Amino acid sequence: MEYEKLSKIFYKKGNEFYDNEIEKRKSSYGSYLTNLTIKGFRKGQIISDSYQLFYVNTHRLMSLNNKVLMNSSKISSLISKLPLFVIEPYFHKLIVNEAQSNNEIEGIRSTKKELKEVLGDVMNSEKKQKRFRGLMKTYLFIDQIKPFTEVSDFRKLFDELVSDEIEKEDKPDGELFRKGYVEINDGSNTTHIGVNSEVKIIESLNALVNFLEDEQHPELYRYMVAHYYYEYIHPFYDGNGRTGRLLVCSYLSRYLERYSAITFSYAINKNKSKYYKALEEIPSPLNKGEVTFYLMDMLEFLLSGQEGIIEDLEINLSKIERIKEYFTSDIWHNRLDESDVLRIMTYLSVFVNEETGFSVIRLMKISNKSRYKLNQIMSNLEEEGYVKLVSQRPKEYKVSDEFLESILVF
Repeated sequence: MEYEKLSKIFYKKGNEFYDNEIEKRKSSYGSYLTNLTIKGFRKGQIISDSYQLFYVNTHRLMSLNNKVLMNSSKISSLISKLPLFVIEPYFHKLIVNEAQSNNEIEGIRSTKKELKEVLGDVMNSEKKQKRFRGLMKTYLFIDQIKPFTEVSDFRKLFDELVSDEIEKEDKPDGELFRKGYVEINDGSNTTHIGVNSEVKIIESLNALVNFLEDEQHPELYRYMVAHYYYEYIHPFYDGNGRTGRLLVCSYLSRYLERYSAITFSYAINKNKSKYYKALEEIPSPLNKGEVTFYLMDMLEFLLSGQEGIIEDLEINLSKIERIKEYFTSDIWHNRLDESDVLRIMTYLSVFVNEETGFSVIRLMKISNKSRYKLNQIMSNLEEEGYVKLVSQRPKEYKVSDEFLESILVF
């Protein structure tokens, strides 16, 4: 029998069946009741009825959970096959994609070039640019964010992540959070109203901390429910979406691995309407606080992100085999230094899609060669058409398109 939404059952089968179904769902062996309570929401207004969030571990939900775990294991296995010097640059590419998607969801203008430059500043401990610095720093160290054990931890995440980009009038005006009214509007209708005072916000965030520590709930379900409840509370005037997604990503990175974690926003951005609809359906009076279907949607987003990484890794690893084969050919037999540098550049071009080129300093670090030796190598490779000089100051090279095509196109 198909597991249907309660609202659908109400209209299809009437009040009595609907009431019995609610009771059955909340008291069955596969049901999980949470300590989190929300107010109902209807036609742009909060209603007086309150609902305890709950979910049922259906076959479909369990299947999605298992697929996420299997994909995470597969990603770890594929990453282990990468050359060591590729791993961090590949992760940095994913960070830029994720940050750009996060900004697009929130309607914040940014470019991948801009984000890449900020990420470089963060990695080099420079402070050239302030905008997006907190965002990139948080993604870079996503697996090092500690579990949230105090209400003040949510404010710390806000301060580190987005506070520099929040307009003065939207800064928190309470002790830690907002103390005034806030709503979300889709342009024509109010779709959500945040918890109505700082006292209530702190009370709700304390309940969220307790829920995050409740090991009776399976990890992935717990983290996704926590994401919804944080968005429901809406503790700040602005920045809730970004901090809420980073909240769930930090837990996913520790439970799965960092690659699965940072594709969450990227996957959501492909289908924003589904994401917002999943959030908005939960406080509907006919839904009675059920988050089963919301959990399915969130795990599907996570799976979609994982599958994108797996496909990317598998395709690029197959390209690496062709590159390896090419560099064992006789033409490189007595040119080991040159083949070493060109191979490194080719691997990085395939996995990271470096359009801005490789600086001599960067290549010196990766190849462990002196500037004099590297300049000789690059001069020879450029003369023979393997690489192109793309910048004189600082000196940067990129692998030529013609060379890449010659070894990768079937």
